[in-house]
Parts: sequence; C-alpha cells; structure tokens
Amino acid sequence: MQGSTGGWAAQALCDQIMNDSSPLLRIALAGCGGVVRRYRRTYKTLPGVQVVAAVDANEAEAQQAAAELGASRVSTQFADALGADVDAVVISTPNHLHAEHAIAAFQAGKHVLLQKPMARTAVECDAILAAQRAAGKRLGVYMNLLDHPLFRDMRRLVAEGKLGNVALFSARLAHRGGLGWGGVGQNWRASKESTGGGSFIQLGVHYQHLMRWLLGQEINSVQAMATNFACPHLEGDDLMLVQYRLSKGSLGEIQTSWCCLEEHVSLLGTKGSIHYRDNSVVEYTAETGPFEGEFLKVKGDGSFERFENRLAPEWDDAANPYNQHRRFCEALQKGENPEVTGDDAREDIRVVEACYAGVKA
Repeated sequence: MQGSTGGWAAQALCDQIMNDSSPLLRIALAGCGGVVRRYRRTYKTLPGVQVVAAVDANEAEAQQAAAELGASRVSTQFADALGADVDAVVISTPNHLHAEHAIAAFQAGKHVLLQKPMARTAVECDAILAAQRAAGKRLGVYMNLLDHPLFRDMRRLVAEGKLGNVALFSARLAHRGGLGWGGVGQNWRASKESTGGGSFIQLGVHYQHLMRWLLGQEINSVQAMATNFACPHLEGDDLMLVQYRLSKGSLGEIQTSWCCLEEHVSLLGTKGSIHYRDNSVVEYTAETGPFEGEFLKVKGDGSFERFENRLAPEWDDAANPYNQHRRFCEALQKGENPEVTGDDAREDIRVVEACYAGVKA
C-alpha cells in the first residue's frame, strides 16, 4: 500500500496555473480557534482564494489567524464577516450559533461552508436551507473524513464488488477530551442545549455520513443506547452506541465517546473485509483479486494484508485534492455545488435526532 501525496505537489502547480485567471474568491473565517487551528492554514495557499476577515469571540485568536493568513480585518463580531468584500463565510462557531450565523450570511448574499454538524435539529437545518434558497447561494458542510484518499479507495472497493456484498459497517470515534473539559459556562460542549445532544452529535455524525457515502445506502431505522458514564460535569451523553438498518439490507453500528480512546472504521463483506484503526493501520483480506487505488494497493489473494503508518493527510494540506476546504472553494469557482450539500447534511441531522429519540435506558 502506498500514499498518494507524491503527485499532489505537481497537481497543485497545475491547479495554480489553471486558476490564475479565475476571479478572486474572498473568504471570511467566522471562528478561528480550537479545531480550526488545524485547517485554517489551508486558505493561505489555495489558488485564487484570499482570506479578508478573521472573526472570533477571542480577539487574540482572530489576530493570530489574520496574521497567519494575511487577512486585513480582525473582529470579535460576526457581523464583520459579512462585509461587501466577502464572497463566502466559513462558519466554525458552536452548534447553537450555526443557524443564526448561516442565515445571516445568506441574507447578506454570501456563500457558506458550515462546520459539522449542520445544526442542532432538522428544524434549524430547514431554516438554513430556506435562507439559502432565498439567497440563491451555495451551502457546503465540512466533513473532514472525506479528506482522506483511503476512503475514496474504500468507496471504489464497495462499488467494484471487491468485498462482495457489504453486510456490516462498524465505526468507533472515541477520545477522552470530556474528562478534562469544564462544565456548563466553561465549555459550550458541556451544554446539551448548545450541542444538541452530546458526544454523538459531535462525533457520530462523521461516521454516519461516511457510512451513507461509502455504501450508497440510506438509513431506514435505528436503535440506540446512551449514557453519561464518566463525565458528570457534562450534560449530554459521553458514551453512545447506535445500530442501523440500511436501505439495501446492510447493518451498521457506530460508537462514540468523550471518556475513552480509540478510532476505527470497518467494512465486512461476503467476500472480504477492510479495517482502518487509529488513523494508522490498515488490515485487508479478500479473494477477489488485486486492487490499486490512489492510496491502497493490495494483492487480494485471500491472505491477511496489514500496513502500518498509513496516516491521513494533514487537515491543512491544500495540495490534497480531497481537502474539503479546497474542494469547497473550487466548487464555488466553478459554479458547482459543494461535495457535501446542505440537503445531504440535513439528512445526517434527521437521523441523529432519530437516534436520540430512540435511546433505550
């Protein structure tokens, strides 16, 4: 197995040449700290893209982002992301502000890229979509798992039948962050009202979207269990398990946690399986012949194939053709819809709500 980054630099040069004549896309970042620090540098090198405003409730964070990206305007007020010099707003504010901020951006005539989850409820998503339609602008939702070329290869494996019929999707996304967070009033993630739930709406939405995208199936029914196992200072779930029945008969399971540590995603089919563990180790077994993708190269002879140190691209790797910030900007420059549309992300929230409604004691 091999990574695909070797060709990204050459591709980036071609992209630069192709975009030199494109109109400048002017971006405002609304929310610059926290996880945004991992990907905001993407915008520094995207061809035909300029960050003109950095906005954050923490002025020092906004100033740091502006210095990093060459933005001319720094503010602690969201309204300053909506100036006449802005074409699109990248909104990475807490969940409870997504609807308010996205609607205001559309009313100001801006395109919008929203951090996941799209909003706390399907009703809020509907309000965002109504504002988008009225404005005639484009809406994308950031799902960073789609940055990874491995998942592009896994989608091909499914489409080409290399795993046979996929019977089971399994994923876990767990970290221990909740153990150290402050309570309500100190960290917005501690508030069930602010998040719209707890660990599952924050973490599970990633793999729930990936499951639908990889398998090309919709979710027909769910059952769930949730608890606050180790974080009494947090209002929502710090541990949750959801099981899914999908539209073509496959089953799925997703586990999330803020109090323990591990990450994996697995596909188990009638002719093979693939597992990706802790963003590092790939395990593959199938008898359907060789496969060579952009990131994955396997024999497929029935042997157990294991590959270590197979890392995901950095979130700010603008040369990665699958970087979701890059793809959002390219879609706007081409007049196309973003890869994850508002309608698609709204379906994720509809299912998240069903999961919470279906929680069994």
